Amino acid sequence: MRVNSTDELEVYDEIGRGGFGVVYRGIITKTQKEVAIKQIDLEQDTTDLIEINKEIQILSECNSPQITTYYGSFVKNYKLWVVMEFVDGGSVFELLKATGGTGIKDEKTIAYITKNVLSALSYLHSQGKIHRDLKSQNILVNKQGHIKLTDFGVSAQLNSNFSKRNTTVGTPYWMAPEVILNSSGGHGYKADIWSLGCCCYEMFHGKPPLQDSNPPMKALRLISKCQTNGDFIRMIDLKNLEVSETFRDFLSLCFVEDTNLRSNAKKLLKHKFITQKIEDGSKSIKKLITKKLLHDSKNKSSDDYKDYYASTEIQRNQEKWKTMKDDHQQVNFDISMISHSTDGNDTNGTPSPNKGSSNLDHQFQQILIKVSEKVLRRCNSAKDHRSNINELNENIMRLLTKNDDGEVVAFQYLKTLIKELTKNKNYELTKQILPSKPSIRQDNLNFTTSSHTLVNPSTMNRFDEIERSLMDSWIQRMKE
Repeated sequence: MRVNSTDELEVYDEIGRGGFGVVYRGIITKTQKEVAIKQIDLEQDTTDLIEINKEIQILSECNSPQITTYYGSFVKNYKLWVVMEFVDGGSVFELLKATGGTGIKDEKTIAYITKNVLSALSYLHSQGKIHRDLKSQNILVNKQGHIKLTDFGVSAQLNSNFSKRNTTVGTPYWMAPEVILNSSGGHGYKADIWSLGCCCYEMFHGKPPLQDSNPPMKALRLISKCQTNGDFIRMIDLKNLEVSETFRDFLSLCFVEDTNLRSNAKKLLKHKFITQKIEDGSKSIKKLITKKLLHDSKNKSSDDYKDYYASTEIQRNQEKWKTMKDDHQQVNFDISMISHSTDGNDTNGTPSPNKGSSNLDHQFQQILIKVSEKVLRRCNSAKDHRSNINELNENIMRLLTKNDDGEVVAFQYLKTLIKELTKNKNYELTKQILPSKPSIRQDNLNFTTSSHTLVNPSTMNRFDEIERSLMDSWIQRMKE
């Protein structure tokens, strides 16, 4: 079944967000099938379109119970909607997080998950496709205990004329040596097998190999040095990992540097670790999901972003109208959603920019939300910081009005603030608020006459020059 428009959907709460956009939970009205809806802003996130297009292409061609189902995609109001199967149990990464970092100690549970992932990989590889970003975040589980492989944004299609890829993609700790080195021979589908080994190690240990003591770039260098069979196994001290010999042997077959000798998915499906008798793997998955839900409820913050797709009084009023028993029941209206058709409108009924509009409010609010998320991620900000930023956003939105001269108060305030901060006499204060490189000293600084931007020519690189140029241009526009 394919979904081709919003008329076929009902959208509910938000279930996730990232650099690509926001994901909502919804249903297909005709079948009442629960779905996940990715919304990508085509105006704001054009750089993600290539990856999104790849994911759509791969998913639309797949038909496997271990791979998330694709239902369709379309564009509405400058947003790309991608409708996929909703997997309600979360990811393996989230299940591991709920264990407190200790990992899953029941090997049969790990074997059950691994068997399903191997089935998905076997199907993909038989179709000439490689995943290229296999990790615990991309292995999903549902509340029935089923395992689903997802996120094919960096996947690739192989064909008979070009059986290897020459691009370096993936996530550091799960990447195979041949992927990191990106040699002239490229890499093939067996790179997924190495990543699967890392996922299995992670499920037991709580973290993928090398993450305990090595930052990502150092891990990349260490993995890339593993050229002879056994190098990586010795590096991670696999022989002392407290697992069964069967599990250890399975991992050793995944961590083979020579891709010609590394096992494929079809062969690994016959390994004793995978074929062992498992009473009911789905039952153990359900227990892990329950543990995750308890963990989430204890750690949920009231400062987290709002979960509602349409956080206005209109949606709540519609529910009230359905159950209204008398004419005296009070109904609250969301005034901000009403468009006036008086003097503030032009001939087409569009709100005049001189008086402000709800469209301007909405657009600016979306920008504030996006900026807030970027700042919080970049600064690893605590929950109290999120609360402060939310309060700041609310105050800025209140200032999104125009004075008698047609100037937006919030922007006039920010413009004046920037001007004051860039004055020479405020250098020391500016340095504390917007710290630059430690090597910059005041006596080595030159000041540009156009924007008073602080510049140290001896330490400037090409990115500094670009940043300086953009700042000059922005301040010049504000002066105009």
